[in-house]
Amino acid sequence: MKVKDLIKNKEKMKYTIAHRKAFRTVEKQLLGHNTFRSLFHDFDKMLLYPFFDKEKISKWHRNYSRHHEKHAKTNTDIVQMVIDWECARYTKPDKPLNARQTLEKFYPHLTEKVLPIIEQLNL
Repeated sequence: MKVKDLIKNKEKMKYTIAHRKAFRTVEKQLLGHNTFRSLFHDFDKMLLYPFFDKEKISKWHRNYSRHHEKHAKTNTDIVQMVIDWECARYTKPDKPLNARQTLEKFYPHLTEKVLPIIEQLNL
């Protein structure tokens, strides 16, 4: 671990903490409760930030997390992905789109699978 990585990633840790809180808030609004999975949403990033650079962590996270496209297989995974898309706009200035806009702009190939869930959640 490099000291400069720890200092650099301190801001990313704050960003991720805010995102995790927003995720739980949006999930409760949409589902009426928080799931067990929401307690650990993006928690891997928090554990890895002190040890690795942000780019490596992001790549690893997207490749292995069930709420990202590559591994979202079940209905629950897709619901978690939609909630992630919906809440991103509250804490991530670089991601101002809501879930429906995110689907249309970045994931149109997932429309058949994801749009019914977006509609079910009244988004």
